[in-house]
Amino acid sequence: MIETPEQLYQAIEQMGRMRRILESFRDEVLAKNARNFALLAEGPLEQIRQLQAQIDGYVERMEQAPA
Repeated sequence: MIETPEQLYQAIEQMGRMRRILESFRDEVLAKNARNFALLAEGPLEQIRQLQAQIDGYVERMEQAPA
């Protein structure tokens, strides 16, 4: 769970790293073997989903906080 702006920043940075990993897999694996790409992509995609859910939760809590 993200509770601070610093943790939010770290989550955003981690999402960027996961996307770069996916791009690397796409460039190096997809053309050679689509099935291997799909298998390798599962982990980073799940991590991105989890991070996005945490970010969404943080943003929702910030929207509900009193001004």
